[in-house]
Amino acid sequence: MTNYTVNVSTGGVFIEAEDILPVDSLLEIKFKLPDNENIITCNARVAWTNEPGQLKKDTLPPGMGIQFVDLSLDNLQAIRNFLKEGDLKPIW
Repeated sequence: MTNYTVNVSTGGVFIEAEDILPVDSLLEIKFKLPDNENIITCNARVAWTNEPGQLKKDTLPPGMGIQFVDLSLDNLQAIRNFLKEGDLKPIW
């Protein structure tokens, strides 16, 4: 499944998606930060959903709030650095 990240933090990401998984679904996510060739991979869980017609946050499109479960310290630091400087790009 390839979707678009709308928001990222050190705790997780919000992913715009047509196929929304149920809350507590477990998944593995992979993404790259700009100007960094390393692929960040971690286990994650669906923490909340923004269902079409029942938006919990009307400032966001339909999708899922994904919580990182086992993000490494190196990847956490890479995300912190990105938040100070950059722009997230999905892996195709």
